[in-house]
Amino acid sequence: MRILARYLLDVTVEVDGAEHLLRAKEVPCVLVANHQSLLDTIWLAWVLPRNAVVVANKFISRIPVLGWFMRLGGNLFVKQGDRQSIKALFEDSLRYLEFERTSIVMFPEGKRNPSETGALLEFKKGAFYLAYCTHAPIIPVAVQCTYPLYSWADCRFRRGCVIRVRVLAPISTESLTEEDIPALIADTRNDIQKACISLSLAEARTKLF
Repeated sequence: MRILARYLLDVTVEVDGAEHLLRAKEVPCVLVANHQSLLDTIWLAWVLPRNAVVVANKFISRIPVLGWFMRLGGNLFVKQGDRQSIKALFEDSLRYLEFERTSIVMFPEGKRNPSETGALLEFKKGAFYLAYCTHAPIIPVAVQCTYPLYSWADCRFRRGCVIRVRVLAPISTESLTEEDIPALIADTRNDIQKACISLSLAEARTKLF
């Protein structure tokens, strides 16, 4: 994935807070990130622990190059709205976390959100319920609003750009109860949203100076 970003797309990824990923080397974690485009998995390759897999929409597995790389990496795919596929994903995720000691990366918005402002969609419960069931720490990850850099709808892409990613402090789920999950979802979404805004402001300052 890094090869795709650096040599094919001519993009550099800057990561802030990489020290928080050390937790994922100690125990399997659930990483949750905002989701703007198909290219998110490429930027997150700079962030992901080597023993991590991404949960993605099943149709991505059929996309040339990107889908090939993701299948080779053992990533997980789910067919949205298909109960059997969702059940299988949950079981596979449990196996990765509990028995294969592999971290899971999920996009709790549930779908791509190419917002021009970077505003996040509401988060879904799945990633947080998975962390609750396995007591896996949650690591929030924020990717800056990429609309100024590229847009599928407008058929534009700015080569040579910098994508900024921020890794936030891990959240323990050891004492988490099922009743705590809604508040955890809201707090995590709020933290990622604030980080996204901060990263976008940093991009704007870079243009000024």
